[in-house]
Amino acid sequence: MKYDRLIRSARAGVYAAPRLAGPLRAAAKRAGIAWLELDLAGVADREAFLQRFAEAFSLPAYFGRNWDALHECLVDSAGRGTPGAIVHWRRGTELARRAPDAVRTAFRVLEGAAAYWSGSGRVFLVVVDRDSARGFPLRPLR
Repeated sequence: MKYDRLIRSARAGVYAAPRLAGPLRAAAKRAGIAWLELDLAGVADREAFLQRFAEAFSLPAYFGRNWDALHECLVDSAGRGTPGAIVHWRRGTELARRAPDAVRTAFRVLEGAAAYWSGSGRVFLVVVDRDSARGFPLRPLR
């Protein structure tokens, strides 16, 4: 059970998703880790991305819909005692094509939040489907 070990290691960061997400999702469920689907179909700009992320992650109403606010909300989430979260970034091809700077910034923000979660011994992974990651140098999840 390779993903069980990975989750126990409190891995954090933004990675290229494995070809099959099912085994990772099952390992997350066994560990009590939240699995969040970030379906970006139809999302083509920063504003739409932030809105979709807020919905998928159930961010609070005071979320300011900017990069700093996203980072702050994700860091606050780590303090709620959640054992971890895995975000499955899907169908983001249009966003990557039309707003690559927004994708790069999102990855940086998510990496920063992941580092914070990891520092408190919690898992925070963002796994990005291969089509969504084209043109972005993401490490494979191993």
